Amino acid sequence: MASPATGAAVAERPRRIVLVGFMGSGKTTVGESLARLLRWTLVDMDARIEEETGRSVADIFRGRGEAFFRDRETRLALALHDQDQVVVAAGGGAFATDTTREALRAGAATVWLRCEPETILSRVPIDGSRPLASSRETILRLLAEREPSYRLADLTVDASGRSPEAVAREIADCLFGGDAGACPGGRPNR
Repeated sequence: MASPATGAAVAERPRRIVLVGFMGSGKTTVGESLARLLRWTLVDMDARIEEETGRSVADIFRGRGEAFFRDRETRLALALHDQDQVVVAAGGGAFATDTTREALRAGAATVWLRCEPETILSRVPIDGSRPLASSRETILRLLAEREPSYRLADLTVDASGRSPEAVAREIADCLFGGDAGACPGGRPNR
């Protein structure tokens, strides 16, 4: 059984919803469902950076380094600040970078898609397609390092073993009200 979301409903309607969490937590797939549900646009930050550079994230990390990628991520987060009715699927490390996190939070509702470590390990291949997922130990260490940043999100939703549609519906209900009337949680993340 999934645990309820934690956090409080946002006082004002958010202009953007930013999904944060570790790689494999479902930010893109939940983002697609949420954008469809709200009739908003989805911006997948990793995909946008790949489009802009003409290189995969793994190629960027290998050829230009993580610092170059994080700089592109921060620039994109700042550019998204003026967009309305957008669901943003942030990269796994975006919320762990102070400047990027603050740019993503401005005028947005931020949602941590929390997953159990076992779920993440089952979803993230150790095949070189994700540059920071070189081993099980590396994944678990990085998850532990990033978790305090993810906890700064406005809302936490359990995304382990649940369909993207169910997670998206819970987020929409928490942020905008709905059939449930309110967020099932009630404990603010901050």
